Amino acid sequence: MGHELLGFGNRDLAGCQDQRRQDIGLWFLIVAGIGEAMASIFDISHDTGHGIAGLLGVGGFPVAALLLSVGLGHIEAWHGIKKTLLGIANLSWISVVLLAATLTLMTMQLSQAGGGHLPQHAPKSLPQGVLALDGWANRLIVLSFCLWVFVAAWHAIQLRRERA
Repeated sequence: MGHELLGFGNRDLAGCQDQRRQDIGLWFLIVAGIGEAMASIFDISHDTGHGIAGLLGVGGFPVAALLLSVGLGHIEAWHGIKKTLLGIANLSWISVVLLAATLTLMTMQLSQAGGGHLPQHAPKSLPQGVLALDGWANRLIVLSFCLWVFVAAWHAIQLRRERA
C-alpha cells in the first residue's frame, strides 16, 4: 500500500529477502520527508522547530537510504544500480557526520573568539578566525539526499516503462 504511494511498486518490493527492512526504510523516508517539510516552515530563527525538523530530516534520511538501497539491491531488476544507490546513501550519512564536525569546529572557534563564552544570540557576522564550513556541509547533505531520490526515482520510472 505505502510502497505504491512512494513510487516503489509492490512487484519491486515483493522480491525482497527482508520485507521488514524495506518497511522500516519506507517509514524512515516518510519521517525524513516530514522533517524536510518542517524545515521549510521553521527556519533557523525558530530554534525548537528547526531542531526537530533537522533531527527528523537529517537523521532519518541516511537510515532510509541505506535500508532501501540494501533491500532494493536484492531485487534482480535493481542489481545494476545497487552500487550507485549504496554509494550515494553512504555519502548522505558521511555528509551528516561532516556537518556535525564543522558545527563543532565553529562552536569551538566562536567560544575561543568570545573569551571562552558562546554569544547569547547569533552574530550578524562571524568574528575573525571563525570558519563557516557548516554551510558547505549542509549543501552536501541536500545534494546527496536529492541525488539519491533522483537516482532511485529515475530507475523506478525506467522499470515501470519496461513493464508497460
